[in-house]
Amino acid sequence: MVQLALYRSYRPLDLQDVVGQKHVTDTLDKAFQKGAISHAYLLTGPRGTGKTSVARIIARRVNNLPAEADIVRELDIIEIDAASNRGIDEIRALRDKLATAPSTLPYKVFIIDEVHMLTREAFNALLKTLEEPPAHVIFVLATTEVHKLPDTIISRTQRHDFRLISTTDLTEALTVVAKKEQISIEPEAIQLIATQAQGGFRDALSLLDQLASRGDAITSAVVAQASGIGDVARILAMVDAILEKDTKLALSHLADVLSAGADPSILTEYLVSHVRQAFLAASKTEADRYYQVLRVLSRAATEQRSANIPSLPLELAVWELTSAEAITQVPQTNTPYSRPPAHGQNPSKEARRAPKPASVESNTDTASSIPTTGLNDSVITTKALSLIKTKNNSLYAVLRSGEPQLKDGVLFIRCRFRFHKERIEEAHNRQLIEAIFTKVSGRTIELKVEHTGESQSNTPKQDNDQELVASALEILGGEVVE
Repeated sequence: MVQLALYRSYRPLDLQDVVGQKHVTDTLDKAFQKGAISHAYLLTGPRGTGKTSVARIIARRVNNLPAEADIVRELDIIEIDAASNRGIDEIRALRDKLATAPSTLPYKVFIIDEVHMLTREAFNALLKTLEEPPAHVIFVLATTEVHKLPDTIISRTQRHDFRLISTTDLTEALTVVAKKEQISIEPEAIQLIATQAQGGFRDALSLLDQLASRGDAITSAVVAQASGIGDVARILAMVDAILEKDTKLALSHLADVLSAGADPSILTEYLVSHVRQAFLAASKTEADRYYQVLRVLSRAATEQRSANIPSLPLELAVWELTSAEAITQVPQTNTPYSRPPAHGQNPSKEARRAPKPASVESNTDTASSIPTTGLNDSVITTKALSLIKTKNNSLYAVLRSGEPQLKDGVLFIRCRFRFHKERIEEAHNRQLIEAIFTKVSGRTIELKVEHTGESQSNTPKQDNDQELVASALEILGGEVVE
């Protein structure tokens, strides 16, 4: 027999069962006790925070149904998924149903989930209904993207904003579920699940359900592997290497974690959260010690959203942090990301004692082996471009066409075509170029890009031909051979 998923088994049936939304549930409960019922409710907020569950609870409460009542069987409670019923024809069909009185209940309740997916024409048709609804009809609209709703719709509803559920509330709720289901799980593992759920109770229950199906005791290491973080011990060893400014070892640990299947974005979020906890817990003077690490990692997390190679922003961040002039120690803290050290043990020293992987020597970054002393600007440019070519061939071709010149710590690129300038100035490309030139030269390099325009002597046909050639260079990653 198919086992019911935990998120379905523990779906809240009454307002007091809803996790982490007391500001909403208290307001609704007091209103229902006074008999104050609105003709339309709007429930907004992130996914997995209880909007649809509360919509169903509202349908029960206004109709005086018991909490355990199955509303699926009630003909007067109608749920509509706007994602698949988003057109004006569906809303017109809904309006036709409004005219008929409820069959058995006091109110006919229409729950429209993901209402922001409706078309403009459908919104206009819905608006006419909301303006003068029949006395026996109640609307409950739910959405994760309230900014996509017309103001005319929002203004005709009673709005309730759901928040991301705090880690504390999620931890408490998961502990109760684990106890009822007799799931063997470490407290640290529960806290890590709550952290990885990022404020969503449904996501937390789904991850707990997935891990419980293994049948083994759930540890924090098991949670880390399943959620895409990777080997926590090696990650902490990587953090140690970063703090010791050991580029070779830090990048080697990172490569091993990623090759073992860790998700680059989740790993970066993990690192940001780890440093952020120390940052927030520190005094004003101590917080300065964490600023640089947190700033660089946060930037990497942002750039990963548009990066062609998801791991590249994190790799460059590790490179930058280990190459910086000054970086202060971030102490290991007793968080869900790391276990407290055993008596008499220093976790940082333990991590540094870990044997080097066999792949350390063979997997080091090529740039770290390039001598940087005594090189003139021309040689630096040649070596840096060759490294860029190994990482992004099409970007290399665009840079070559701009005749790069390095002078006094500034790399000048002069582009004849505007789209070349825009390509180079994309955040992830700019970061790659500056980081590689900085590493090869041994000093901070600033990138400046100019759009010079096409030559005045060119005819329109020549301009078009050059545009086509430039496009081919960018797409195919080649270069013109004179």
